[in-house]
Amino acid sequence: MATVEPKSMAVSLATPPGQMFTVDIAQSAFTDAETTAGGRLSPCHADDFATKPTTLAQSLLVSRGLLRFKLMMNNLQIRSNVQLANIVTTYASDAGDSPITDLNFTLIFENADFVPTTGTTIDGSTTTTTKAQFIRDKIAEALNTTHTEKMSVYNPTSGAGLVQDAEVTVAPVFTGDGLTGSIVDKITVAEVTTFRPNTANQTPTDSALTYSAE
Repeated sequence: MATVEPKSMAVSLATPPGQMFTVDIAQSAFTDAETTAGGRLSPCHADDFATKPTTLAQSLLVSRGLLRFKLMMNNLQIRSNVQLANIVTTYASDAGDSPITDLNFTLIFENADFVPTTGTTIDGSTTTTTKAQFIRDKIAEALNTTHTEKMSVYNPTSGAGLVQDAEVTVAPVFTGDGLTGSIVDKITVAEVTTFRPNTANQTPTDSALTYSAE
């Protein structure tokens, strides 16, 4: 018995071609002070909350979290296209003044062979040996960087709550000697090994489907 790949139909047996990873970022220990180090990391905008931030300082924290999320995605897409899925955010409440405490999501890399397995953590203490560790390190870099960018920021003190263009700066969520390693410790990345191409041992057998047409 033989399997003939339907190349003329542009259908490949090697589908899906990439690799899937789950990510958990525990953020309760990250600072939430009204400084450039605050805001943590989140995909949420001020408009996403049931109650918007009540002060400009609190709104800037939301913008900083969103900016770090953008920086993280930029880091992750350097080597391969990546799809983001299954985002779950955890807050104490759905109010904009409430800080995020945990973020979970899934990453699907289109060209997983382009994702390295070598490198070092942001504090240089640990050598990277797997793709999951490389992904973790790219996320940690976004949490440990200083960056300024112009953004649209919700300003609750401006009339009825206008959106203004403002320069937003983020700084490392932890500061001080030895604390960069603490950022890495809060990030858990794991490969979903069952997400694999349709290889021979996964191909349905001839008897896998036994119903008859009505």
